[in-house]
Amino acid sequence: MKRLLLIGCLLAAFACTKDPAELSGGDSGPTPPRIVGTPTSELALKGSLSIKLSSEMAQTVAAAQAQLPATRSGAVTRSGVGTIDDLLNEIGAERFERIITYNPEWEDIYDETGINRWYSVSFDESADLDQIGSRFAALPGVTVVEYEIDPAYIRPTSVGPAIPASGENLRIMGETRAATTMNDPMLPYQWHFDNTGPDQDFSQPKAGADINLLDAWQLCTGSEDIIVAVIDQPVQTDHPDLKANIWTDPKNAQVHGYNFWDDSSVLDWKTPGKENGRTVYADHGTHVAGVIAAVNNNGRGVCGIAGGRSNQGGVKIMSCQIMGYSEGAKKGNANVKAFEYAWTNGAVIAQNSWGYVSSEKGDPITSEEWEGQDYSLTRDAINTFIRGAGAKNPNSPLQGGLVIFSAGNNGDISGNTARYPAAYSPAIAVGAMDWSFRPAYYTDYGSWVDITAPGGDFISSDNYGNGGVLSTILCDDTMNFEDDRKDDYWYGYGFMQGTSMACPHVSGVAALGLAYAAQNGKKYTPSEFKALLLSSIYGIDDYFTGSRMGDGMIIPDLSIYKKRMGGGCVDALKLLLAIKGTPAIYVKTGEATTVDFSRYFGGDKSVVALESAQYASPSNLGVGSSSAVFNGTKITFECSRTGTSLLTISAKAGDTTIEREFAIVSRPNLAANGGWL
Repeated sequence: MKRLLLIGCLLAAFACTKDPAELSGGDSGPTPPRIVGTPTSELALKGSLSIKLSSEMAQTVAAAQAQLPATRSGAVTRSGVGTIDDLLNEIGAERFERIITYNPEWEDIYDETGINRWYSVSFDESADLDQIGSRFAALPGVTVVEYEIDPAYIRPTSVGPAIPASGENLRIMGETRAATTMNDPMLPYQWHFDNTGPDQDFSQPKAGADINLLDAWQLCTGSEDIIVAVIDQPVQTDHPDLKANIWTDPKNAQVHGYNFWDDSSVLDWKTPGKENGRTVYADHGTHVAGVIAAVNNNGRGVCGIAGGRSNQGGVKIMSCQIMGYSEGAKKGNANVKAFEYAWTNGAVIAQNSWGYVSSEKGDPITSEEWEGQDYSLTRDAINTFIRGAGAKNPNSPLQGGLVIFSAGNNGDISGNTARYPAAYSPAIAVGAMDWSFRPAYYTDYGSWVDITAPGGDFISSDNYGNGGVLSTILCDDTMNFEDDRKDDYWYGYGFMQGTSMACPHVSGVAALGLAYAAQNGKKYTPSEFKALLLSSIYGIDDYFTGSRMGDGMIIPDLSIYKKRMGGGCVDALKLLLAIKGTPAIYVKTGEATTVDFSRYFGGDKSVVALESAQYASPSNLGVGSSSAVFNGTKITFECSRTGTSLLTISAKAGDTTIEREFAIVSRPNLAANGGWL
């Protein structure tokens, strides 16, 4: 299978960076200019490079370019500064333009992060890239020279193509809790949202190995005010199970994003590609989008984490296409321009399920010349999104942005190795688990991974598709699909696996949390919300024992993943309850659990006894037949089925009666940190 390897960076200065502001702007003084990348690498884009200017030189160039006469093509070809223009003239430069478009509304933030000091230089592809880069590095006022990555080497972090859903990988099932929550017929097969274990007729799933979504939906299903930028392959914006939740440019109702791959306003999901001799389709972006925001309760297909209900109230998906199967415009920095488009158009979450490969065959990067490099333009773009996205909207629940990356898919081959951009600490790196709490066989891991989510694992289901993540895939009737997807009743849906699929689970839960924060009138800084998200987890390390099969090999000892998959698996209900400020009490379904509530009332010894406990009426989230036996400050719960209920408890402290709300969460499996953190 094609596998991806995110660029590894071993520089301690990069790996240990914590605060975007510390990375942003200051000039390096007498420090020599840095040269980032290697011009002889196959990843280097010919005929183009990026340079970063000092603050003083950037201001000089901006003022000088404003005085230059316009060219017939409209392109900016010179800087207006003699020392730079002498070199531009010598190499016959075709362009010398600021990479981030001048925007007076955003320049204050750009000044903080330094991203407005980056310029792109384009010239003849046959020119000596190494020599030109060295010449620019020697110019006064140039602080960084970066060899751009050819966009052809940016690839999705999925493992293999989509497997269309069919009668072969969907089994007839009885009614489940999922089926009674929303009326979307394929929700019961989305084990990653609600895993009932072997009752799903799958080979070895474990009940509870999911994101605890169904109960979270009773609190919130999304908000049309939250925009998620899917930086990926294109999203099929007219997919019948996505269309209601697609972002629309308020200035042009026909625009739902931008195609940076082709440098076009038209998203291109129609062009197929070839891999290993077979035809492949651009399903990836549509699959990722469906995990986040497929339309809920519309009687069709699948659900999305923050997909609203009945064609309204879902978060909005903005498609920023940076990958495709057409020839492409072959322009560098497509990912950077995608970040810019996202933050200037209102997105507060940047969803990134992509990485770099080293050849057209999709082989992982092995050359050390690209290892350990500080991809500083991408870093500055990430910093700017975190600092700026949402900051210009006073009503946004997030005064900044979240950048979420898939960790990568070579953990079983290369072991504990940091992958960038995912490992960059201001971003959130997402690892993948299978349907039984175990690390997916392919997932990258390490102390740099922040959190885990279900990513699917075909090997767990004996290469039967249902072990993957089920979501939307392309269903464009104008396309000639060769995989027979049109012949099946479930046309437009399919299974995929990879940290690519884990990543949108975290993006979706984050979007759901921000929607709930807005619903409750709460606002967060990016660091505050990131901390809340990363603590809204349940532990999975206890399941990392023994061995398991990988891709043609045995992973002999799963204990190597312990403390290297983040704190645990993302838990949607925990995040929403944390935002609400309601403590969660976890009990195991079918077993008696005794809880001492005195500590929840400040540990006050004057609390003599609990006077009463009243479930919300109707029981808000439905624990089912449950009993509660009082004994002083303790209550013994026994819940017969999975679910959650809100419970208001009254306690006596002297002459004062204190009331507090709790969430009683009944789950079939409790991890080591199953209780409230």
